[in-house]
Amino acid sequence: MNDTPSVISTERVPPSDRLSFWQHQVESLLTHLECTSSAEDSFFGSIKVYASTPANLLEIDAARHAIARTTPKAAQARDEQVLICIQSAGAAIVEQDGRQGVLRPGDMTVLDTSKSFLADFPCEMAQLVLQVPRTLFRKRVGALERLTATVVPAENPLGKMTCEFVGSLARDFERFGPTVAQRLNEQALDMVAMAFMSSLDGGQPVKTSVTRSMAAYRGRAFIEANLRNAALSPWDVAEHLGISKRYLSVIFASEGLSVERFIRERRLQKCAQDLADRALAIRPIGDIAFAWGFSSLPHFSLSFKTAFGTTPREYRKQALSGLQAR
Repeated sequence: MNDTPSVISTERVPPSDRLSFWQHQVESLLTHLECTSSAEDSFFGSIKVYASTPANLLEIDAARHAIARTTPKAAQARDEQVLICIQSAGAAIVEQDGRQGVLRPGDMTVLDTSKSFLADFPCEMAQLVLQVPRTLFRKRVGALERLTATVVPAENPLGKMTCEFVGSLARDFERFGPTVAQRLNEQALDMVAMAFMSSLDGGQPVKTSVTRSMAAYRGRAFIEANLRNAALSPWDVAEHLGISKRYLSVIFASEGLSVERFIRERRLQKCAQDLADRALAIRPIGDIAFAWGFSSLPHFSLSFKTAFGTTPREYRKQALSGLQAR
């Protein structure tokens, strides 16, 4: 089972100190965001933090307030995140990259903490927020500036499915073991990416940059579904998408990747997950590597050590000993 979520609440804080307490918590938890409120002594707020990988899930309830991200300092660059915000109650007005969006219950938006933004909550509110490393989410969707402050409305079928899935994840989080929670977490991010891509399309003519991102997403999805195939190659991905291998390389290169590197990194991540899975503790390391498409054990071991800084055997030992200590 997962650990009980940590809770930050103003409930036991003297009314006159609640806003300053909340401002401090928001600044430290949500990547140096600034918070203001006109509620003053009547202010209240609580945050449940469901810690997981690759994203934390936050459940936020609060009185009217606003949060802002000023231009990040260089020292904060390592903390860059994407906030996927799902409105549960109340309303929100968000601004970033020259766009403004209004969220009602069931709507969803994306905010990038590497740049300035504003989110205003004019009345009591509730949100579910997925706190995702920026580089990770960018690999899924491409250029983030096309998505920031855009709204996936509640009536969008994929958006509705995503909101319901993330809501159920929050409700049942404590019932899942860490490995299951991580996989559900990754699935949630995939659903978010699909929802935003479908909203960008919206039945309108799609710009070239969006077409590329859609092709990149479909390519990544095909790779994910075929990681166990040791013969998987860029040619296979290009053929599946109906494009040339050269154009496929251009698409991935625009996101700072090569197809071969993406395949290798995803295989290594899957192997790492299995090595840390107590249920697979007696499975030979070579079997895990071969199951995820590696055809050479020495090559796998070298690639794994390069990616994770330790051998597969030591990684498994450390991961399993950490689980036993819980």
